[in-house]
Amino acid sequence: MLLYVPFMVWAQTDKVYLIKTGRLFDSEVAQFKTGLDIIVKNGRIDDVKADKDIPTAEREKYTLIDLSAFTILPGLIDVHTHLLYKEELLPNRDFSSESLVKRLTMEGDAYRAIYGAVRAKAYLEAGITSVQDLGNSGKFADIALRKAINENLVPGPRMSCAGQGLASEGGQLPGLIYEHRDIANDEYRIVSGVDDARQAVRENITQGANVIKIYSNNTPNKTALSVEEMSAIVKEAHRYGVRVTAHATDDHAVYNAVISGVDGIEHGYEIADSTLMLMAKKKVILVPTDLDKVTFTNYLKIAAPNVKDVDAQITKYQKSPTDRLQRAIKFGVTIAYGSDDYIDMKMPLAEPSKRILIAYHEEGVAIPQVLQFATLNSARQINHSALLGVIKKSYLADIIAVDNSIDKDINAILNVRFVMKGGVIYVNKQ
Repeated sequence: MLLYVPFMVWAQTDKVYLIKTGRLFDSEVAQFKTGLDIIVKNGRIDDVKADKDIPTAEREKYTLIDLSAFTILPGLIDVHTHLLYKEELLPNRDFSSESLVKRLTMEGDAYRAIYGAVRAKAYLEAGITSVQDLGNSGKFADIALRKAINENLVPGPRMSCAGQGLASEGGQLPGLIYEHRDIANDEYRIVSGVDDARQAVRENITQGANVIKIYSNNTPNKTALSVEEMSAIVKEAHRYGVRVTAHATDDHAVYNAVISGVDGIEHGYEIADSTLMLMAKKKVILVPTDLDKVTFTNYLKIAAPNVKDVDAQITKYQKSPTDRLQRAIKFGVTIAYGSDDYIDMKMPLAEPSKRILIAYHEEGVAIPQVLQFATLNSARQINHSALLGVIKKSYLADIIAVDNSIDKDINAILNVRFVMKGGVIYVNKQ
C-alpha cells in the first residue's frame, strides 16, 4: 500500500515549450549527449527528440527556450536538508546544542518558518528542485512549509518531509538537566520501547511525513535506539509504503540500522568493509554529507581562527571521508547526494548544499557520476525514481542549465543559468 502525500505540485500552465539544448546530461547512463531538444507540456516532459527530427512546421507550435549555449541537467535533489534550522558557529566553543536550545526557547516556529521560506526560495533558484527535509523543524513546521510551497504561497523545491526525527532519550541535546529534559520533545520524537516506536511512526505519518528519520546513535549523547525499536519502526513505516533513513555516524550505529532494515544511511563517517558489503547486498543507500575544501576552510576561519596550517587540516579532514566513499563505491553501494546544510558558514544560502557535490569530486569521483548521485540516485532515495532525476518522456519537467564547462569543472554547478520546476520557469539568466 502506498501512502498518498501532497509531495508533487502539478504545474498549471497551458504553454508548450521546446527547449533547445547544447548538451543534455543523461543521468541513466551518466553521459552528456548533444543535438537533443526537450518538449515540455503540462508540467511534464512530453518528449526528448533529436533537433534534426523536428520539422519547421512543428516548431511553430511551441514556445522556444534556446539553451543551446548550455548543458542541461535534471533538477538537483538534495536528500538531506534542514531548511528551517540554522546552527550558529562560534569560535572556540562547543556549538553542538546551545544554538538549538536557543531556537527552541527564544525564537520558536514563527521565526523558523520565515527563515525556512527564504532558504527554500534560495535552494530552488540554485537549481535544487527537490529536497528531503530530515527533521530539526520543531513539531512539523517542515510539513507546513511544504504546504505553503504546494499552494504557491512561497517558491521552493518539492519537499519530502520527515517531521520529527525518532530518537532515544535526550535526542541530540546534550547537557539538558532532568528538570528540563522535555525540551528535547519539541525537536525530536523521543521513543521509549517497541510499542511506542510503532506509535511514533503512526503519529508522523498522520501529520503528513512521507519519510521516517531515525537516530541509530544520538551523537553527542550516548543513548541510542535499540535494534528492536528500529526494526519495529521500519516494519511499521514499510506497512504504509514509507521509507526509513537513519542518522548513523560510526560503524556500530550503521550496522545496527542496516540489520534493522532501513532504506538509507545518513553520514556514515566510519563504516567497515563488511558493513558496506551488507549495505550493498540489502540495497541500502548511503548519503555522505562531506565538506569540500572551501566550506571546510570557512568552518575553520570561524570555529578555529587560531589554526595556522589550514591546508594540512583540510588534507587531514578529507582523508577519512575519501577512503569511506571510495570503498562504498568499490563494494557497489548506491550513493545519493545530501548536504546536511544547517551550520551558518557565512556563505550565500544554498551554496553549502551544492558544495557537497564538489566535495564528492575532490574525493575522487568523476563529474558524471557526481551528477548521477544528485539526480538519478537521489530520486531513488526519496522514492520518486519514476518521476524525477531523469530527463525523459513522462517525467516531471524539473530542468536546469549550467555552463558547458561542467564536464571538466565541477564548480560550474554553482552558476545555474536556468531553473524550471514542473514546467514553471523560476530562473532564466541566459
